Amino acid sequence: MFSLAPEEIHLLTVLGALAVVCLLVQRFFKPYLERDQYYYLKDITLIGAWALCGIWSQSPLLRATITAGVAAALLGFCQRVQKKWDLRPGFWLIGLGLALWGPRITFFGLPQGAFHYLSEIPSLLVSAFWIGLFPCLFQEIDEVPGLGGTLLAAGWTLMLAVTLLASGGWNDAVFASLTGFVFILVFWSRHIHVYRRLGEPLAALWGTLMAGTAILGVTKGLTFSTLLVLPLGLFALPLLEASIHLLSTAFASRRTGNLVLYRLLINQGVDHPTAVHTVTALCTLLGLFVVSGQMGFSSVPFVLAGLLFLCVSSVVLWAFLFRRNPHPERRPRIWGAVVDNVSLHYALGKVRSWVGGGEPHRIFTVDALAALRSRSDEAYREAVGEADLVLPDGKGLIWAFRFLGTPIQERLPGVEFVEHLCRQASGEGWPVFFLGGKPGIAEKAARALGERHRDLVVAGCRDGYFRPSEEPEVLEAIRNSGARVLFLGLGVPRQELWLHLHARTAPGSPAALPGIVGMGIGGSMDVLSGELRRAPALWQRWGMEWLYRTLQEPWRWKRVIRLPLFVLLVLWTRLVGDSLAKEQEDSGSNRQGGF
Repeated sequence: MFSLAPEEIHLLTVLGALAVVCLLVQRFFKPYLERDQYYYLKDITLIGAWALCGIWSQSPLLRATITAGVAAALLGFCQRVQKKWDLRPGFWLIGLGLALWGPRITFFGLPQGAFHYLSEIPSLLVSAFWIGLFPCLFQEIDEVPGLGGTLLAAGWTLMLAVTLLASGGWNDAVFASLTGFVFILVFWSRHIHVYRRLGEPLAALWGTLMAGTAILGVTKGLTFSTLLVLPLGLFALPLLEASIHLLSTAFASRRTGNLVLYRLLINQGVDHPTAVHTVTALCTLLGLFVVSGQMGFSSVPFVLAGLLFLCVSSVVLWAFLFRRNPHPERRPRIWGAVVDNVSLHYALGKVRSWVGGGEPHRIFTVDALAALRSRSDEAYREAVGEADLVLPDGKGLIWAFRFLGTPIQERLPGVEFVEHLCRQASGEGWPVFFLGGKPGIAEKAARALGERHRDLVVAGCRDGYFRPSEEPEVLEAIRNSGARVLFLGLGVPRQELWLHLHARTAPGSPAALPGIVGMGIGGSMDVLSGELRRAPALWQRWGMEWLYRTLQEPWRWKRVIRLPLFVLLVLWTRLVGDSLAKEQEDSGSNRQGGF
């Protein structure tokens, strides 16, 4: 534990109060400002908060470091306004000023306890170069939205941990690292957003402060010159890529571009958030590896080296396996199952064009288990193949298609599509019919949806417990109800086979359900009725809806245990190809429906 002097306790109190004020300022002005104005206010507030910390600091070295950071931010504002001139050399002038009147690199501490000292001129030049390098580096990193902010969060977290471990007590490096960490948390939404750039001012501010804090660690004699080495490890990949970019700009006719690893992941079909987090994770592991080696944790470097090797290998394997199809299919196939690679609005638009016509139409949803069924169930495969619209439902199926080289535009869970379709039906005045579930479930689902969509017209309801001999009566009830949309919850594959039989126009015979759009919704009927709860958003985001449903219905474990088989078959398909899909394409067995 640190023994804090009264002035240090006072400084911590001021930092806490300043953090609270910054939070209140953001909350107060947010409702009254446009988005760009609100972000500008955040930037000004953050820079002002750092300036106040410098004013209240009793340390001349820390005050000079913060002054350099604020000056770099002002130069960043000039960059934003004046695009004609390259103002980046100004960062090295700021670095030279900080080296003259503030902390500078005068020696390097080595793990064995040895030191390498620098004379006056080399010390000034090395310090100025170091300080000027990081604002430029951060602005390069910030070309990828979200990457600069996530690396900042990782960097200040590591720097705070290192200063607390390597310092024998309170010092300027500890306070600077703590302040950086606190301000990242206070302005979290400004920094940690994968689709938002920091902008030139904040990138320059944070780059200068991180470089200056590293020098503060060296001047205080921290073991390993730790804070000097940590940024080198943390930003090793961006530094390497920036160097390649500069060399290609100077000597090559064709530029390679910067942030090669990020662009490689994007070109292989990896989505932007995953690519940003992957690059951040690799940089963080490099930083940890360098730090652990400098601090003398003999076993840790080997563990981290193994983790780093595993991560790099995973990225290479990912890049190989996730090769994107240069011509994405509108209707991709996995084994015997097909899906329509369309958006929600497009799908709803097709339903609108179908309703009121004389032809019946079928909508099915397919998940991982349904795709597995399509491998062995020929009748189910035919029903899905000839459907008019097949929605991709389930994280596992989305992953599989992306893994196989055909990213799906949008996941369309059946329960959500029912909600959207009922909202559309209530606005258009389309009567809907609910068929399926246990006795009373269809009525409860209709009632719940009617409460959420006030103008929804429910043409009829019936449970799914009817014998084959009763089918003519059921069909007659649906036809006489005037329904234009039929929600069928009979379970897979019964509902698909039932609609395939009755909701299509067979050659030479009239349709049993003319002019009706039928949708198989399976167990969604229980969720819509309130009998079962849908998985919370976090479970959905992580693709764990199947587990949440199994916890409510333990009997489903017999189905769930087949999911590992699905993963193995997807991997096998990636390696050797989809022979089943090829056979169907060669035999001309693609569905005749669709649009």
